[in-house]
Amino acid sequence: MILYFVTCSLIWGLTWIAIKFQLHALDSNVAVFYRFLLASFLLFAWAVFKRVPLRFERSAHLRFLSQGFFMFCLNFLLTYWASHMAPSALVALAFTSLIYFNMFFGRLFLNIPFERKVIFGALISFLGMGIFSYNELQQIQIHPGYLVGFFISLVATVSASFGNIISARSRQQKVPILANNAWSMLYGCGLTLIYCLSMQKSFHVNLDLDFVLSFSYLVIFGTIISFGAYLKLIDLVGPAKAAFTSVVSPVIAILMSVLFEKMVFDRLLFIGVLCCLVGNMIALVPKSWILGKFRNAY
Repeated sequence: MILYFVTCSLIWGLTWIAIKFQLHALDSNVAVFYRFLLASFLLFAWAVFKRVPLRFERSAHLRFLSQGFFMFCLNFLLTYWASHMAPSALVALAFTSLIYFNMFFGRLFLNIPFERKVIFGALISFLGMGIFSYNELQQIQIHPGYLVGFFISLVATVSASFGNIISARSRQQKVPILANNAWSMLYGCGLTLIYCLSMQKSFHVNLDLDFVLSFSYLVIFGTIISFGAYLKLIDLVGPAKAAFTSVVSPVIAILMSVLFEKMVFDRLLFIGVLCCLVGNMIALVPKSWILGKFRNAY
């Protein structure tokens, strides 16, 4: 479980840097299409090589289509739109609500009970994200567009949550993760293509070295490996706990900004990061393990 959690959090924490190297080369929505087109092709090729079954009934394909729409199309299109209207800190703050949406929809559709420690941990993590987004939150009165971007991010988060719940349902039906992701990403990129064509987006790409390297990272690590690990994590611990990656990955992104972009690591940032880490520990570390360590210490 720890390996999958760390893999998702670390990879997605670094995707923000990779995405920046893409923005000069092509339209962001077209980038989503190319990203999932190549990722789905590679997943299908790997599934054939591993002899993973790829033929499913119509009901399964409806789930793949739904997951592709919510997780690999609408979620990304709205997130990129929000990123053009609001600072990344506000977008990241909105995405921490994925924990609550996954808890709510998990209870509603999958009958997964609420856990008190997960709710408490999520509240502390959300507080942490709010603390290191404090400066951006203050700017909402000056820049009303920030608030619009924040709400678009919330809609994107709801979309991602629906995708999480649908993937959990597919796992209940014993659909292999590899096949599930391959079909869902294919449907997702197809729907994104329809959107791009309807909006008359340009599909031209400036193939410089920065784009090739960042695109390769986003496809292989940011899509194939990370989403495979994330859906396995949902399978192991449930949608609510898996969603704590949405708290850790922005923290990693901020630490990368401190290291490489000369971002100032001030007191608010330190307190915010600390709250996020404490919230994750409360939610994810088993109570029996904590009590055992406490007894051994005393």
